[in-house]
Amino acid sequence: MAEAAILSAVKALGVLMVEKAGFLQGVEEQVKWLKRELKRMQGCLKEAAEKQAQDGNIRQWISDIREVAQDADDVIETFILKFDTPRSSEWSLERLIYIPKHLYHLNMVGKEINSIKANLEDFERRRVRYGIQNHGEMTKSSRRTEVGEVERRRRLSPWQKDEHLVGLERDMKLLLENAILDGRDGLAVATVAGMGGIGKSTLAKKVYNHSDVVKRFDMRAWVVVSSDFRPRDIIKELMLQLLEPKENKLTLVEIMEKLPLPNVQQLLHERLCGKRYFIVLDDLWENKHWESLATVFPVEGQGSRLLLTSRDRNITKHAHYIHEMKLLDPDESWKLLMKKAFIDNNEGKCPDDLYDIGREILKKCDGLPLAISVVGGQLVDRSPSKSTWEKVLKEINSHLETRESKASDIMELSYHNLSPELKSCFLCLGFFKEDAIIPARKLIQVWTAQGLIQQERRGENTTMDEIGQSYLDELINRNMVQVKDMSYDGSLKTCHIHDLLRELSIRKAKEEISFEIRREDGSSQSLDKPRHRAVYCSTETFIYSASKNKYLRSLFIHGSDNRIDVKPSYWKSFELLKILDFEDFILHRLPDTIGELTGLRYLGLRNTKISELPRSLGRLKKLEVLDVAKNYTNVPNVIWEMDTLRHLYMHHGHRFMGGPLRIHTLKNLHTLSYIRTDNFVHENLTQLASLRILGIVILSSNFKFNTLCSSLKNLVCLKVFSVYMNSISMDVLSTMGNLTKLKLRGQLIKLPDFPPNLSYLTLVLAELLHDPMPVLEKLPKLLGLKLVLAYKGQKMEVSEKGFPKLKVLILRHMQDLETIQVGKGGGMPELKRLEIYNCSNLVKKLPEKLRLITVLLEE
Repeated sequence: MAEAAILSAVKALGVLMVEKAGFLQGVEEQVKWLKRELKRMQGCLKEAAEKQAQDGNIRQWISDIREVAQDADDVIETFILKFDTPRSSEWSLERLIYIPKHLYHLNMVGKEINSIKANLEDFERRRVRYGIQNHGEMTKSSRRTEVGEVERRRRLSPWQKDEHLVGLERDMKLLLENAILDGRDGLAVATVAGMGGIGKSTLAKKVYNHSDVVKRFDMRAWVVVSSDFRPRDIIKELMLQLLEPKENKLTLVEIMEKLPLPNVQQLLHERLCGKRYFIVLDDLWENKHWESLATVFPVEGQGSRLLLTSRDRNITKHAHYIHEMKLLDPDESWKLLMKKAFIDNNEGKCPDDLYDIGREILKKCDGLPLAISVVGGQLVDRSPSKSTWEKVLKEINSHLETRESKASDIMELSYHNLSPELKSCFLCLGFFKEDAIIPARKLIQVWTAQGLIQQERRGENTTMDEIGQSYLDELINRNMVQVKDMSYDGSLKTCHIHDLLRELSIRKAKEEISFEIRREDGSSQSLDKPRHRAVYCSTETFIYSASKNKYLRSLFIHGSDNRIDVKPSYWKSFELLKILDFEDFILHRLPDTIGELTGLRYLGLRNTKISELPRSLGRLKKLEVLDVAKNYTNVPNVIWEMDTLRHLYMHHGHRFMGGPLRIHTLKNLHTLSYIRTDNFVHENLTQLASLRILGIVILSSNFKFNTLCSSLKNLVCLKVFSVYMNSISMDVLSTMGNLTKLKLRGQLIKLPDFPPNLSYLTLVLAELLHDPMPVLEKLPKLLGLKLVLAYKGQKMEVSEKGFPKLKVLILRHMQDLETIQVGKGGGMPELKRLEIYNCSNLVKKLPEKLRLITVLLEE
């Protein structure tokens, strides 16, 4: 399909017509015609896609349209970037010099559009010849209908983190009895083997979280290995998961990065020695990968366990137990389809008139859980109809007409049935590393920077991030994306994509949006005009034809053990770049020429060890996201010049050159975290009218918190506030009536008066000596409470009228806590979930009422 390319070009034309209308004299009608013609072509593509499998001419027609749409996008984007109106509105000398230059390039745009017009007229003649019907462009009415459908589906299908366990109960029982809880001394290794999409990781996760497993082992950790095998990253991840509560994560990371790999492996070995541990190595691909990791794990005593998952049963031939996964039988397949297709129907029952059609659909899935889940996502509907199910069956039959019944083909059909916007969003998932845990906020910000979020979907009080979240919800509802971690407030923190679906995303992205992958082993194939690129990385693979760089819109650099050392002038070749992401790549510095990338909207420098940002950063006037978290960096005082910035992620170790950071101009800023209170002008906060999320670090015990709160209390959009501090008075918090989420990390002398509208409260390392419950239970709107190392006492008491609306209570790392007493008449009447981690004395003495809703968690 060419939908993604046309969608991008149409959006660029829309921006040109709105923002640069005054500079289009002479070509304005040509621009309008081009936009109108591309939208008309979009109306032909669905039918063309259905016919292309049987007709090579139509396949070529679609490919040609895609290429021309991408060329149009290049022309318009170049014009917008290079010839923006000068900021001065007066007739200055600079402006007079600018006019001839502008007229020259306006003339060039006209010529380019005429060339594109000739191609589109040829496409129209070919369309008629091939018998492709033109169903017209989407009207405002049909757009509203589609928007309403997405919103309706999102409401009716609330996704959940827990995956449906169908056909795995017996597998879990066998695995626990024969491998994990079998009582054998020493280290034992078990393997779960089976084809992709069969449920290996789902089974391993259920075993990992089983209450008997949680109780038995001193330490547990889970790491994904993947085909992109990086032993240092795997060992580092295991070390971080096995941190003691009071250990400093950043300090440990710095120590590990300075050590050679054998020393890092020795650190992990020493941490595990003498402990009964349970570790999952998920998605092992090769035996040599296992062999390079095996020596890290102590084998003596204690009854420790390693659980491996792999598509290859020959990996770890000498495992003590190998569990071979089986495909679902017809009844199990039906049960899973019912859970996925009738997610709102508690009984999961199928109407009689859909039964036979459903059984026929299942035959095409071959009992593979992933294929059944994806098809079930297509069938979700509040009022399921026979015609809808027959249409899905017909599409599956048509799609598989010339092929075997394969899961990958079922998934491709699910992609085919996505809306153009969701297709474009799905294609971006291939930019991330295999088995990556993707922060939801980052994925949505990438979509936004690409221009994939539809402006017309915005209501008066709806943000771009909220629209992006609705897109992600829809992909999750369709089982194209999987939930990884959720916050205790029910919001999505991280997600991931199954290997088979990622392969589909990459394959389609190569076809649709000219995505290429560059690898240091030379196994990748380059494109003539790549628009998006992921580099798995050494300097040699990064440095690639500068003439090809000029087409790129996004560049993702992956790797951790390499460094890029290129000439500063090389960066100038990425003239149309919108997204540049180096997260977790050792970078150290950015050249001053980064300021030449004036179209950049997303700059990801998280955890890159970058020591200094160049002053030229202030020239990035379109930048929306700047992420320099997890670095100790010298930051020039130029961020105030980026007045389109919406999300700014910092670190308390930043050093600001040129005085405290000025942020008064950032009227569009939604997120500011984390920044030290001595590093910015507090009065500037009153100017941040759009600020929604704020995270600060207070190092001085003499800090006047009341002064800061007086600057914050009038920010009506501010909902989330996180404070890292130690032993300061915070009584004025109660004046911040708009806050709904609050996190305090650090020692508290006493509990402050809290904001009255709090829904979620987190206290970490508060180390309170007195029971906090008598104060906290009076918060009238509190829905969630999380206490981590927050209380040193032995007993908590909740009165019979305490916590009237609390639904979730999380208690972690409070070893002295022995009991929770709840008033006889009730107390916490709405509590649905009590999560406990590392509070061993409490687990033994829980009241029966709480025991029924308690979950023992991994960290």
